[in-house]
Amino acid sequence: PPQVFYTAMPQLISQVMHHDPDSALVVQGILTRVLTKFPEQAMWPLAWLRGSRNRDRSKIGAAIFLDAQKQLGKHHKSQQKLLMASSALFKFLQDLAQ
Repeated sequence: PPQVFYTAMPQLISQVMHHDPDSALVVQGILTRVLTKFPEQAMWPLAWLRGSRNRDRSKIGAAIFLDAQKQLGKHHKSQQKLLMASSALFKFLQDLAQ
């Protein structure tokens, strides 16, 4: 279940670019499941991944958010909108910090 992995998110995030492609896909799948199950909480640790200066990490982060949005679909519209709006929120917070 996704809640088991919630506490290990920092370790999972650090392995999204694992040297073994299959392992990297498993990690990304777990992160997507956690984000789908707990979007309000999981979006914060995943925010830096999507906003990473490393282009590959940033693409992976964006893909995780996009996959979670698709999975939330019609049944969880408010959570889907939250994830969609989170990109602008994180950008605003980065600009504010600078």
